[in-house]
Amino acid sequence: MSSEKSTVHQIEKIGAISGILSIIFYFCAAVLPFIPEAIGRLLGFTFPLLWIIAFMGLYRFLRKESHTPSLEIAYIFGIIGAAIACSFIVVQQANFMWHDAAMEAANSEETKSLLKASFKGANRVQAGLDVAFDIFITISWLLFGLNIAKNSRFNKILGWTGSLIALGLLVLNLVTFPSAPAESGLFDLGPFLGLWTLVVFIWFFVVLYKKKNID
Repeated sequence: MSSEKSTVHQIEKIGAISGILSIIFYFCAAVLPFIPEAIGRLLGFTFPLLWIIAFMGLYRFLRKESHTPSLEIAYIFGIIGAAIACSFIVVQQANFMWHDAAMEAANSEETKSLLKASFKGANRVQAGLDVAFDIFITISWLLFGLNIAKNSRFNKILGWTGSLIALGLLVLNLVTFPSAPAESGLFDLGPFLGLWTLVVFIWFFVVLYKKKNID
């Protein structure tokens, strides 16, 4: 195996592992209340960075069989989406921490009411960034799903399922904007897209493992 091919294969393997870890970190930070706050924040800051590495690996694997314009767009939008995710999580957590510290120092109900109103307004910034993240990441996975469906090492149903979930989540976010679908009383497809993504990266890892044994 040439040096260039070996490097690409290493990026693919690191990408597959990063993808699995990113989704595990995402669910741990989002749904496990018993995790200490500092660890939860660390997981929240880390999983978008792992996504970028995961997109690098998946993109390089898929383009070897079919290098399409939609794959290029999926890759770029995925990286942008991950960067926005890290930005809004940092802003969100900073707002929470500053608000909690200010509330502890407040010495009157009037001051607390003012702080709550200020926090509500400031918190809308991260909510808007969350929607921007959803737009980029759903378009990315919609297009990645189409390319996964065409790849001989994956599965058509797997790819199309992801594209449909991503499209549904995108539509719901645009329909309920600026509120999130769950806050508007509609179904939230976000966790389902997360589970599908986990399946994709596990499948990706298995494909790479089998390829190594064959080689």
